[in-house]
Amino acid sequence: MKVAMVSYNAFAPGENGWKKNGDNSVLLLQNENGKRWGVKQFGGGPAECRVQVESLWDQLKKELPTIDKVIFYVGSRGAERVIELAAENGLTPDRAVFVFCDCNMRSKQGVIRDRGFEDAAIMMCECGGHSTMSRIYDSVLENGTIHS
Repeated sequence: MKVAMVSYNAFAPGENGWKKNGDNSVLLLQNENGKRWGVKQFGGGPAECRVQVESLWDQLKKELPTIDKVIFYVGSRGAERVIELAAENGLTPDRAVFVFCDCNMRSKQGVIRDRGFEDAAIMMCECGGHSTMSRIYDSVLENGTIHS
């Protein structure tokens, strides 16, 4: 299984890029500066999140045609942009998995609906998504499955 994992927060050790274990591969695209919190929990804004998300998407676009699933962490403070980019770049709901914390849930649900991703998989997580994204990352590499 070939999966991309995208988060403006850091959740896995190492640098961004392909990680492989046998037939299982993850394109790790997390906070480029290795910051556990890519956007300040308090006082960070949508513009800061948007810059991180768009930079990660630029890296993802080149690999998108070869990837089975793309897993996105969608937190607060403007992270809905990742959903918009998924739609703008032609990602279909069957290839998208959104990992949500419950911050700004109505806003996220509205963007999911407005962008045609009602049938995409949605997994709930803790604020920041660190533990859940890390468990999914391990599950994909070890077993070729998407489980938290």
